[in-house]
Amino acid sequence: MTSVTTVYINKNKINNLPVFVEEIRRKFPNIKILSMMNNEAAPSYFNGGSLTQYKDYRHYVISQIPCLEILDDTEVLEKERVQARKTYRLQQSSHSSRKRKEDSKKHTHMQKKPNTVTRQ
Repeated sequence: MTSVTTVYINKNKINNLPVFVEEIRRKFPNIKILSMMNNEAAPSYFNGGSLTQYKDYRHYVISQIPCLEILDDTEVLEKERVQARKTYRLQQSSHSSRKRKEDSKKHTHMQKKPNTVTRQ
């Protein structure tokens, strides 16, 4: 669905952020606006989350969907992008990791990157 640039999925029962974000990134490669407010996976003051949890959530989503311009109701700032890149690596989809494994068999000099999200 390359033409979709905006997804509002507020007030749902999303509780697994990594899985959800990977699906969004895969299905909507040109997404610019994502709103996940009032979901368990999107902590905020309004649903019992702390400021630290909220910032961590934003950094994770921004790191995984770098083309986002607005997350929830707030513009994505350049300083958030910088912090997101420092904090998290881009998670590779399972399709990408399978392709990497196949490629590494063909080219043994290629180094495999981890396919998990890592905090630095």
